[in-house]
Amino acid sequence: MNIKEFGEKIKKGLADYFENGTEILINPVRKNNGVMLTGLVIMEKDSHIAPTIYLENFYEEYRKGKSLGEIVFLIIKLYEKSRVEQYGELEFFKEYEKVKKKISYKLINAGKNKELLKEVPYIPYLDLVLVFYCDCTGERFGNAAILIKNCHLEMWGVSVEDIYKEAVVNTPRNNPYEIKTMEDIMKEMFASDMKGELERAIKKELETESFPVSDMWLEQLVDQMVYQIDRTEEKTPMYVLSNTDRINGAACILYKELLEDFSKKMNDNLYILPSSIHEIIIVPAAYAGKTSELKEMVEEINATQVEEEEVLSDSVYFFNRSTKRLELA
Repeated sequence: MNIKEFGEKIKKGLADYFENGTEILINPVRKNNGVMLTGLVIMEKDSHIAPTIYLENFYEEYRKGKSLGEIVFLIIKLYEKSRVEQYGELEFFKEYEKVKKKISYKLINAGKNKELLKEVPYIPYLDLVLVFYCDCTGERFGNAAILIKNCHLEMWGVSVEDIYKEAVVNTPRNNPYEIKTMEDIMKEMFASDMKGELERAIKKELETESFPVSDMWLEQLVDQMVYQIDRTEEKTPMYVLSNTDRINGAACILYKELLEDFSKKMNDNLYILPSSIHEIIIVPAAYAGKTSELKEMVEEINATQVEEEEVLSDSVYFFNRSTKRLELA
């Protein structure tokens, strides 16, 4: 059974649960970089707002052995948790005055999103574009966002310039940046991924589950292991720029005077490597080496380590502190 046939089975199962008048739709949804997902929409009678539920993860669960009945039940639970019409939480979206302080921008690749850009307002930037979204983050929605489309501008009676002016103020205010060394990021990742593994391995080695392994002791062990790794290799100083949520954090390169101030701190020009749409890597020019080698590294990482939907660009960028401009390297 392919995902299209799976979707039809799920649709039939849901139809048996919901009342007559409920419309159940399955449509392809275009995401970033041309990635297409299978979207399920349940539109109940007299409702005009409904969440989109993507079926890909459910399809994988089915392929691993979960029954259709179990999956239909999970989708119903997710829908009931996500439904918002009866509470009116998204009614604000109809009124621009209520929306405008929630509008932010993010960076995506221009060439990979030609079809998407036919539907959304955008601002070109080098080989990238700024697109806009309404941040609906909250207790009920989690990290939810609505991509702003041309039809929304028509509904509000505003232009792309209007929402850009709002986003320039809102984005750095609502998504403050942070710059950390690559070493600190690796420590965080190592601690997060390996802490549990270390604890289990130590307990197994000692052959007792009652041995107390404190968080402080594990953190000290992680620091020692990272320190030993650091000593064995000569490192290029690298810095990771993102926002504090690490979601769509590559857009931080547009924050006013951020790169200028950091180049002053480094007393050097900067090379910018697009790690993903969520973060970028900054390398002081004195340590960067050849641009061609940097580009090869970015291309390889994008091809092997980054989800297709999260790739920002294969390009390398250069911040010239004399001109205060970011340009393609």
